[in-house]
Amino acid sequence: MSFNSPPSTISCTASEQRPVHSLKPLFVAVAILAGLTLFRLWYVTRIELVPDEAYYWVWSKHLAASYRDKGPAIAWVIALGNWLFGDTVFGVRFFGVVLSTGISWQLYVLARRLADERTALWCLILANVIPMLALGSLLMTIDTLSLFCWAWAMNVFWTAIHSRKPWHWMGLGLIIGLGFLAKFTNGLQLACIAMFLVWSKPHRSLLFSKQTVAMGLAFCVAILPIVWWNVHTGWIHAGALHSRSGVSTSFQIRPFELLRFIGGQIAVLSPLIGIGLIVAVVETCRKNHRDTNARFLLSHCLPIYAVFGFFSLNHAGKENWMAPALIAGIVVLTTYWRALVARKPLWRRGVAVALGLACVLTLVLHNTDYLRLPSKYEPLRRAQGWADFTAHVQRARLEHHTDLLIGNHYSQASMMQFYLPGHPTTYLPEEPYGQNQFTLWPTYQAAEHPRALFVTDKTDPLPESLKREFTHCDVVDDFWSQHQGRDMTHFIIYLCHRD
Repeated sequence: MSFNSPPSTISCTASEQRPVHSLKPLFVAVAILAGLTLFRLWYVTRIELVPDEAYYWVWSKHLAASYRDKGPAIAWVIALGNWLFGDTVFGVRFFGVVLSTGISWQLYVLARRLADERTALWCLILANVIPMLALGSLLMTIDTLSLFCWAWAMNVFWTAIHSRKPWHWMGLGLIIGLGFLAKFTNGLQLACIAMFLVWSKPHRSLLFSKQTVAMGLAFCVAILPIVWWNVHTGWIHAGALHSRSGVSTSFQIRPFELLRFIGGQIAVLSPLIGIGLIVAVVETCRKNHRDTNARFLLSHCLPIYAVFGFFSLNHAGKENWMAPALIAGIVVLTTYWRALVARKPLWRRGVAVALGLACVLTLVLHNTDYLRLPSKYEPLRRAQGWADFTAHVQRARLEHHTDLLIGNHYSQASMMQFYLPGHPTTYLPEEPYGQNQFTLWPTYQAAEHPRALFVTDKTDPLPESLKREFTHCDVVDDFWSQHQGRDMTHFIIYLCHRD
């Protein structure tokens, strides 16, 4: 495996750096991205929101410096999309598609600088056939913002270490801070940068320098909204992060949890690509670790693997937690495969099968209706059945003349608020302050509402707060939401009222 020596800056044009004939991969890359972007802008309106998207949309109606579960960037971006295109699915997802295109472009630029044009093109293709990334490009989630800032920061960092200009480092700190406003994982990029500066002897002098001070100060400025918000809310994020870590009382070593986490990673990447990525990273560490470009890439994925692998020894993390490591990982894998095929041409078929399998899985997952899978095994279940769900709720609203809507979880509350006519304000049952974002907003006054609908997907006993506030809670609808004639999710609607 080999990496090309990069240019010192990116200020010169492609024609100044490369012969004219090398522009062909660039044209192909632009054509692919243009086609994918247009297709995605059309396709996103054909699938319903997932609960997290609706939840973030609700946040955008309460703009703030931060939120209980995440930073504020996702709400700010959705608010901009809704300002441009209204409170529609397209408005929610527009910038998700645009930023996904930006991720692919940043990846292409990074691979072109670290390797060559054709490697960059294959990196772009690989990124867009990986199921997790391809499907994620259709949604407006924090991962889209996080990955865009991560990939952008990698490119700026590569420029900064060669130019050594403080303003490049300030820009780097601001971009990492912006990513942190979307997802706290982006803060680990500072550790990735520190690892590279320690590992790469020619750049070690930058570890404690005016450049890194400028980066650190810029990062601190960028995250001031989150700091300000935590000061005024009692550092709620500390409790939220602790609950998400999976460490409830004490840390325990459970090897099976780590294996489950690794298996989940392999599955969402497509099995052959997941296995190939593990092999490529290991082989690069073993054989190519002295190369500066390889160290740059490894420094941007190994800390992510280490941190979340460690926590997964106690409790398996979610598959998307490792997503930032994919930016560097895709370049490592593509470079490794190209070198392998050059040495052993028979491996070309194996690589083609891996890409083909990933492409088939991605295409299938864009529309699984014809598979007629039971809801338990339906991979798109979280984006199905909500139109029927809200039709049931609206019918109950009209029949029982209620204007107070309460969900048992933010999923139901957010979906009702987005899809019901007029976007009515919805609530959750009373919970301790900081338990969820709804507890930070004004809640309903039961005395002002003699009748309410409580919508739940659980058969558990009713919350104690509802029993205190209403004398009767009667089931008025018990149904499975439908999608294409299939049962998706079981819901119960209660009419809560006082004598």
